Amino acid sequence: MIPFFRKIRKQHADENQFLKYSRYAIGEIVLVVIGILIALQINNWNEHRKERLIETRYLQNLRTDLKNDSLALLEIRGHRINTTKAAKSLLKIAYSRQIEDVYEVDSLYWAIGIWWEFIPNDNTFQELVSSGNLNIIQDENIKKSLMKLSKDSEQIAVDRDHMRREYEQYLYDEMVSSINFLETKSPEQFGEQWETWFYSRRATMNNNKENLTRQYEKLLNNPKFINGVTLAGGNSAYLVSIYDQVLIDIAELIQRIDKAILKQSQ
Repeated sequence: MIPFFRKIRKQHADENQFLKYSRYAIGEIVLVVIGILIALQINNWNEHRKERLIETRYLQNLRTDLKNDSLALLEIRGHRINTTKAAKSLLKIAYSRQIEDVYEVDSLYWAIGIWWEFIPNDNTFQELVSSGNLNIIQDENIKKSLMKLSKDSEQIAVDRDHMRREYEQYLYDEMVSSINFLETKSPEQFGEQWETWFYSRRATMNNNKENLTRQYEKLLNNPKFINGVTLAGGNSAYLVSIYDQVLIDIAELIQRIDKAILKQSQ
């Protein structure tokens, strides 16, 4: 009988030893798993923090680019408004068929004839796209606004190139083939003042006022040139309306970016 109970007791003892070992092993496994999960969590947190720092840097650069674009647009918008006004004034003189001041006509032409164009500073946006980091921007509205501005800039470029072709064919080419400024002075007489002649041409033009007046009268009777002046004024007015909308879009996008940067800093 005693050996029997000893056998049972030994069996229980063995079973208890296995249970203790099992509990210890399970505990170790649980600790290892918890350690791995914590390490993964820390790693994910670090990666998330790095991404947010990169995102903030991109947002700050985007804001700088957009503010520079706003300043450039405002400047070019002013030039385009002046072009429209100059075109109206020049057409009025053309339809009156009387030039009272040839220097005024010349000044109006150059207010129309100098070419202005807006080239967006989209280096940061292009870097985001080319590097595949556009998705690092969390705010979907910011990404949509950036894509819209990019498409608008492409359309502006298409319109601008078409307008420039009209400018060159109807305005510049007709003007340089009709007005001979060298009749007012020979190249030898220009001497060192050649570079400043454009800015002091009133005195130069007065030396040959009658001849230049006849040339400009002929130019203002040229239907191709008059069409060019009309297109220049209309195109500039159209671009001003486009610029105004782009300026509104940029201002709204800058506000979104500012909010996103503020959120990152909190």
